[in-house]
Amino acid sequence: MDMNTNNLGLSSTSTRQLERMISDAAWITYPLHLIVGIIKSLLFILFLISAVIVFTIGWMMTAHDNRADLTKNFVTEQSVYRVDLAANTFANNAVTVHQAGQLPVLDSTLQATFDGCMGTGERLRNPMWTDHDWLAEKSDVFQSAYIAASHNLAALKVALHRVKVGEPVYSFHYACTDAMGWTSPVVIPNTPVVYMSMLERTDGSPFDPAHVWFTGMCLASANCTDADFVPRNDSIYVDAIAPQVTDNQGVALRALYATGTPEFWIAAAHANGIYGNDSEIVNYAAMQKAQLVKDLSHKTTPEEETAHEVEAVVASCMLFVVFIGVWITRRTHRFNHPCEN
Repeated sequence: MDMNTNNLGLSSTSTRQLERMISDAAWITYPLHLIVGIIKSLLFILFLISAVIVFTIGWMMTAHDNRADLTKNFVTEQSVYRVDLAANTFANNAVTVHQAGQLPVLDSTLQATFDGCMGTGERLRNPMWTDHDWLAEKSDVFQSAYIAASHNLAALKVALHRVKVGEPVYSFHYACTDAMGWTSPVVIPNTPVVYMSMLERTDGSPFDPAHVWFTGMCLASANCTDADFVPRNDSIYVDAIAPQVTDNQGVALRALYATGTPEFWIAAAHANGIYGNDSEIVNYAAMQKAQLVKDLSHKTTPEEETAHEVEAVVASCMLFVVFIGVWITRRTHRFNHPCEN
């Protein structure tokens, strides 16, 4: 602290002695001021930690039951569709009803939903901090795999066709459109055939817009159960890191993504009588993999942008409170050496 000792009417010796006493007293009490400042800073931090703990406990106690209540009627309400990705288009009867549910989906909605070849990241939801996007994250897992496989198979058809006629492949951006226009048959062995469950419903309020949820998946050749057609809800902690899936769902997802591997593409080339071009086919598979990243990149909607802005504001406010608490503590208990005149 600063104190003017020049106007006290003391001798220079007494003034110096007084200044040393004040300085010594300040240094002696400084640890106490420091401890008080640390305690005040900790109070702000403990308040924030307590708020996080309370929110986490509330989420832990309600998340599992809320999710179970949300999905308890899915098996009877939803429809299960058989999806043959070899055809790659809805018009070619790639999608047929395997099990009809109580809540039928409009044909126009069904056709748009399973038009995976034209699907992009605009269909995918963007995960938020809050828990209400749990079902959207589960749906995105299945929908992303379906769209990826559709794009991969369309790009594979383009590559095989152009390699066969001796044309270079520059880009797979319009692979779906190109592949749909061909009448020449293309043999693609081991193309996965999957059952996919789908449900169209609101978020619970009649004023909420309807959403199409992909709720589960299973290979047609597997021993599928009802559990494979609803979102897995075993562990809220695992889901907090990455959406959890059943064993059959995992096998189906791997089979769909395998359509983009070089091994799958080379096997398809050999099945169509294309030999001696393996390195070229591998390069095309790598090109498609890079294109798929662009195709499935999430396009943020205005609503999601607003939600992210709110999240950013909340985080900024919390950081600002911590900063102000530390700043006030440091300013209140800051110690300055007395100036010598």
